[in-house]
Amino acid sequence: MLHARALDSHPRLMADDPSRPAARPVRRRFLQLLAALERCGARYALCGAVAMGAHGVRRFSEDIDVLVEEGDLESLLAALRRAFREVAREPAGARPAQVKLRARRARGPGAVDIDLLVPVDAAESWALESAVRGRTFGQRVDVVSLEALVVLKLRAACSEPESPAGAKHWADVLALVRQTPVDVAALRRFLASDPALSAALERALAAPAPKGRSR
Repeated sequence: MLHARALDSHPRLMADDPSRPAARPVRRRFLQLLAALERCGARYALCGAVAMGAHGVRRFSEDIDVLVEEGDLESLLAALRRAFREVAREPAGARPAQVKLRARRARGPGAVDIDLLVPVDAAESWALESAVRGRTFGQRVDVVSLEALVVLKLRAACSEPESPAGAKHWADVLALVRQTPVDVAALRRFLASDPALSAALERALAAPAPKGRSR
């Protein structure tokens, strides 16, 4: 069983790329999302770049990804409807696996989208079930566990290994296994039934650290 760790994500860990001429409203969108989650009492777990920041790995945030219990999705959408508009739904039917939201007043490339993800497989269900409690911007939040985050990143990297997105996910995996106290034994147990992901994990663990940096 995984043990919850006390997390405290510094606001800088959720900052946008400082090289951009204008900051994107990551913090504002994040706080709007948290307020809606609180109002409707949804079961959720932050994932993606925000979760990496909460676990101590600096990563610039572009969108805010959050796993949401399927039964809570519609009430969360209703809570967000005044401030956000729906820009994508996949699949398009009444039971989507992903809904992308954007602030109603957002215009241009500086928008910060919110991706609501319904667990569709064992890995995502495990990520939601094993969420740990953290704090960011002075508020309590639920975040996918470090081990679940590694699994999700591994799977994303292996699903498109030749693409820039796949390369970014692989870099995230390496950062997580090198910079955090991930429970490797728990990861190996969870991935034992998936030879491809198990092999990918071992490659990540055996990858040499960049010169001048210790693992």
